[in-house]
Amino acid sequence: MSLVRNIFTTFVGNEARRHTQGHGLRNFGLGMIAARIATRSVPGALLVAGAIIAKRLYDDSKEAEALPASEAVIDIEARPVPDKYDDKPEPV
Repeated sequence: MSLVRNIFTTFVGNEARRHTQGHGLRNFGLGMIAARIATRSVPGALLVAGAIIAKRLYDDSKEAEALPASEAVIDIEARPVPDKYDDKPEPV
């Protein structure tokens, strides 16, 4: 049982670290709590595993819906370039 617990704790910890990379101490703590819940009981493990799977499916669907940068429309307001001779009188 100890080997299974260590493997599952490592998996949950790695998933939590991957999803919270660069997002601070709060998310690190949530990942630690999730790993603790997952290793304490079978229902907890199912809950945490289900949440990880649901999050991955959600992220994949959002990524599939996103437009690639090459197809994105960039709306830029065009402004005329000021003419350097507008204010000066014409030479005679």
